[in-house]
Amino acid sequence: MRDPSVAELLLFGRVLTRVPVTHRPAFAGRTLVEVKAAADHLRLTGRCHPEFGDGSLMARCRQLFPAKEPIADDRDFLSAMIEACKALLRHSGP
Repeated sequence: MRDPSVAELLLFGRVLTRVPVTHRPAFAGRTLVEVKAAADHLRLTGRCHPEFGDGSLMARCRQLFPAKEPIADDRDFLSAMIEACKALLRHSGP
């Protein structure tokens, strides 16, 4: 998986706002596993993964239909952003 940009992180947060709060940790983790699988597939075959895209968080999030861009102090969006950050921290290791 390529290192995600801040724009990708924001898009990831927008995707997570569409997921019930209690399901966000699992959904976020699964999404990052899918992004890694896509990146591995691209590296091995030279082609995008047929379901998960090109191995970027941006490509996968676009497929997951992110919510419209919220205002910055939207509490649900902020909660989703926190979960997105936590998922990236868990996925990136120590």
